[in-house]
Amino acid sequence: MRQKLILSVILSLLICGLTYADGFIVIPRPPQERTFIPLSIKYHHVEVEINNQVTTTKVDQVFLNENNQDLEGIYIFPIPKDASISNFVMYVDGKPIKGEILDKNKARSIYDDIVRQMKDPALLEYIDRGAFRVSIYPIPARGEKRIQLEYSEVLKYDIGLCKYVYPLNTEKFSARPIPSVTVSVNIKSDNPIKSVYSPSHEIDISRKNDNEVKLAYEASNVKPDKDFELYYSISAKDFGLNLLSYHEKGEDGFFMLLIAPKYETTSEEVIEKDLIFVLDKSGSMQGEKIDQAKDALKFCVRGLRENDRFSIIAFSTDVNELEGSLLKANKSNIEKAERLLANWMPLVGQTLTKPSRQR
Repeated sequence: MRQKLILSVILSLLICGLTYADGFIVIPRPPQERTFIPLSIKYHHVEVEINNQVTTTKVDQVFLNENNQDLEGIYIFPIPKDASISNFVMYVDGKPIKGEILDKNKARSIYDDIVRQMKDPALLEYIDRGAFRVSIYPIPARGEKRIQLEYSEVLKYDIGLCKYVYPLNTEKFSARPIPSVTVSVNIKSDNPIKSVYSPSHEIDISRKNDNEVKLAYEASNVKPDKDFELYYSISAKDFGLNLLSYHEKGEDGFFMLLIAPKYETTSEEVIEKDLIFVLDKSGSMQGEKIDQAKDALKFCVRGLRENDRFSIIAFSTDVNELEGSLLKANKSNIEKAERLLANWMPLVGQTLTKPSRQR
């Protein structure tokens, strides 16, 4: 029993000696105190500049030491494949500290050691990457240590599509939620930028013109558990069309299709459209689903041009139509459509189902 207790305490101290972010700090000799507090993260901000696939990523993060004594640590950052560190800033007693760049074989040895000691598989996702390592002393008692890192890489281009990945996944093991996490990206391209999409995080997108796009991810008090992924397509054609597919042996595959028109168009290029919107207002659409459907329909109608024509059909056990014919998308008709939408509610107990087969 005594041996099990000692082993448990040692393992707990080892685990407490590791704090994760995109870069993480290992405390190789944590204080032998039961009151030891793991390092936490004050903020983690990332700025990304992409110019014709040449990408510069700037990382700014602050680690907090809430213990009553100075700590010594080792900062490790998993370098994305084919990327290179171009700048690192950390000062101790007014002097800049230099780090060491490890190839992927040396980095793998470090990752393997941490995985074995901490019983933590998170780093296995970065096993084919190199690493940047630097010793940090002191991490002041009741103080903080700010680290700034910059690295460059060239994004791969595959049939009009570029992909950017920033390693956020290991932050899910942070000692506590991070008060501020931001990733801002500015994309510039000589060829027009079409689709911009992140499958991993919700982003706000702002288009300056066909050749420049800004986007941002912001969150507070979170433990990010996924790497930040970003796809964008470039094409000189009026419409960008890109297909990504994935299939594992013995399983059904899936695909993602990105379609986007060019951002800037002249009035002569815009084609007048006839559109009919169909809304399901059966009982299965009660609550949030009907509200989302109405909001989406309003967004589409408000985006029509005045020379476009439209109609709206709602169905449940019966069918209701806005008018018997297509209407011009002027202000009066759009307001009429919105008033009608407000009164169309799901009919409780009247869900459309397939008729049962008679025996």
